[in-house]
Amino acid sequence: MDIIQSYKAGWKINQNDEACYIEIDDDVFKRENEEDVQWANLPDLLLEQIFSYLSISERYYCTLVCKDWYRAFYLKNVWRNFVIVDDTLCRQKFNYYSGWQPVLDCMRAQTCLTRIGRFIKGIEILPSYNFNNIAQFMVLLTFNIQQSRRSRCDPIYFEVGKRIKSFKYVFPCNMANNEQDVKLYGTGGSLLKTLKCLMFELNELRNLKLIDLMLERYEAKHLLDEVLESCEMALQSLYLVNVTSTHCPIMHVGLFFNLKVLTISPQNLDDDVLQLLASTAIRDLYIFQNNYSPNYAAACSEKAWKNFRKDNPKARVHLRAESASQKLVTLQSFAPINSVTYRTPKNKASLDIIKIIDLYKYTLETYGHESIPEFESQIEFDERIDNLLILMARQCPNLKSLTIRESISTSSLLLLAKIGINLIELNVRKSAVIEQMDWPKNPDWSDDFFAWLQISSSSKESTEKEISQILRCRWIMMSDESFEKLKISLSGFSM
Repeated sequence: MDIIQSYKAGWKINQNDEACYIEIDDDVFKRENEEDVQWANLPDLLLEQIFSYLSISERYYCTLVCKDWYRAFYLKNVWRNFVIVDDTLCRQKFNYYSGWQPVLDCMRAQTCLTRIGRFIKGIEILPSYNFNNIAQFMVLLTFNIQQSRRSRCDPIYFEVGKRIKSFKYVFPCNMANNEQDVKLYGTGGSLLKTLKCLMFELNELRNLKLIDLMLERYEAKHLLDEVLESCEMALQSLYLVNVTSTHCPIMHVGLFFNLKVLTISPQNLDDDVLQLLASTAIRDLYIFQNNYSPNYAAACSEKAWKNFRKDNPKARVHLRAESASQKLVTLQSFAPINSVTYRTPKNKASLDIIKIIDLYKYTLETYGHESIPEFESQIEFDERIDNLLILMARQCPNLKSLTIRESISTSSLLLLAKIGINLIELNVRKSAVIEQMDWPKNPDWSDDFFAWLQISSSSKESTEKEISQILRCRWIMMSDESFEKLKISLSGFSM
């Protein structure tokens, strides 16, 4: 009797994208199955990292995979940061005006908080137009924290919210239907009251971010009353971006004794606030403007900045603008400006670079424009910013970081690396670099130096090699994809 040997077979795509029929023996399936099994045995450290990137619903679905992944759902670091969006812990409910809408499922939210509330270290409430859901969640969280602090609290509330060190709330202030338009509205009323009640209960806060609230002046002046009462000594980092849309100094920011980093919009800063900040432990003051900040805000007086520098000589001030439209930073005369950075695709560096050099040449350490520009860079030497950048490198001896997104020649890059005696970080787009020697010989240059400049600027590869030697580290030009993801390193800053 003949023995018929059976084979398993299948289709496979080869290197030429052609389908080919292959036979597969049992050993291959065994090896594949063995590899599949390993997913269930990942170490807790990796599972925590993977789960931390997932939404709440995605984490729930992962618990249905296997017992180990179900157990990973309750690991501490999985719930280190709790992010609230439109549909978090919601169910769908139909109404006659808007159709099916997400509505907070209070039972699910309560169960979630009692089970994992003691693990949460940070809460982020991202822009959501369903204000009722956000308000209900904040009320529920406030209630759970209050219950956990009772002398004889129910075990299910044990330590809920006790470890929360960071809180972020971003209000969707732009109510325009078209993304190109801007129609600003502010929060307030019951939502603001609920927010303040929650912040009062978070008495271990180290990091507080309130962004685009756009309050009325009378509401803004009392925004931080509860925070000051509960976190006067604990708060170390405070972000207040566009608390109001008009000029309104926020005096409370100068009353937190251990505040190290403050980010504030220029319309909420004045001479009196500076005077209070000078007596605190603040090390980094960020004056930040975004798409919704007023285009023209009053700067603090020269006298106020001189007194600030005298009373707090170690403090550093940073100017930062992030906007889809053209936005210039509000320049502050006599301020100890450490960095000027932009993430504004429509801004040209030539708009304010001369003023920046003139005002901050002795203190400036970081200057740059992030993101790919949405304008056409000039090719001709006289129309480019090469001269201005060389001037900055000469006039600013403390310059350490320079980020360039506009067109620049290889010879200019070599000169920047040579002239910038303290330059450590130089970021440029490879597609914007022109292989060209477009500098005439300077009387101060030797013949050897000029010959070196001509030879080294002949190609991008030779330029990279020479700059690597000057900076004493491997240096390469960045692709547009890498440059778009680039974020200039700023001490204590993150949005």
